[in-house]
Amino acid sequence: MMLFLAVFVGCCLSGLASFGQIDAETAQKHVIVKFAPLSLFDFDNAVQFGVEVPLGTTGMSLQQDLGYGPAAMNTWYSQGVDRPNKEVFKSRTQLRYYYLTRRRMKPYIAGELLLKKVIYRDNKWVGMECDQPWGNCGYVENTLVKTRRMVHAGHVKAGMQFYFSSRIALDLFAGLGFRNIRVRTITDLPDNTRIPRSDRWFEYDTPNESEFLPSLALGFHFGIILGKFED
Repeated sequence: MMLFLAVFVGCCLSGLASFGQIDAETAQKHVIVKFAPLSLFDFDNAVQFGVEVPLGTTGMSLQQDLGYGPAAMNTWYSQGVDRPNKEVFKSRTQLRYYYLTRRRMKPYIAGELLLKKVIYRDNKWVGMECDQPWGNCGYVENTLVKTRRMVHAGHVKAGMQFYFSSRIALDLFAGLGFRNIRVRTITDLPDNTRIPRSDRWFEYDTPNESEFLPSLALGFHFGIILGKFED
């Protein structure tokens, strides 16, 4: 994680040394590489980078973010506490439309598709022959369980992107939508099992069942504007 951050900070410092005439209008034809710092502090945290590519002069752009995070880099677990053996994979695909251009900022609206996969591998006391969703279980058994938690979400976002002459961009956004959460066992287990969550107290996963929940997207990106500008 520190290596990723060091590379990004180095790129930012390189951008500060550029003295081209950069504003919202001249930057609209350039690719922007972005970093999402708040993703490091998510409970399913990840190092997340993105690329925004303009789609001609239409005022539209396509942004793709990818993230990865093992439990070893999760800041929510204190030292000396057993961390769950999990990996997090994230993908955010966003189509945005800039409806106004000012010298140093452009507001936009966007639609976003989020895909998140969390893979757990742990020894757990699994409830067997359970009456779902909250009934009693016939017995419990300690076994190695590998599960996959998939999240599919859609958001409608509104945001504002600021442009600085140092090639740095700041992207602020908020959005609402819905998400579907589905858990599947990669380990072969019988039906009607109840698997305790590795990273949540008093919560259980029920394989092959789905949850449909409201979803909130809120955050910001730092970006580096690529390409050559006139002096």
